[in-house]
Amino acid sequence: MKKSLSAKERALQVELMRARAALERQSLARDLNGLSQSMRPAALMHALFPRLSSRKPSDWLFQALALSRQYPLLASGASALLTGIGKRRRLWRIGAGLLLSWQVARAMKK
Repeated sequence: MKKSLSAKERALQVELMRARAALERQSLARDLNGLSQSMRPAALMHALFPRLSSRKPSDWLFQALALSRQYPLLASGASALLTGIGKRRRLWRIGAGLLLSWQVARAMKK
């Protein structure tokens, strides 16, 4: 059987629990802050590509220019992909519009 605690012991136990809860809240706040810092785009990029993310944006530009000079097919392929994005987006919009109008027509029939 557990013997009953005196008033001083109970007060001490309550204070210890409060201190432990305060420490846990501080630890949780620190961990959440660290999580928010690690979810920034720069931190994610560095986590995925540690060697590449240490470069400056100007280094990326010069690397891209060097690659486009060395491999002209890469540059033409990239430009073809970039021009195709607008056409695909337009097709997606047309498809979404048709789907929406079909759903509206179905709802109006009911």
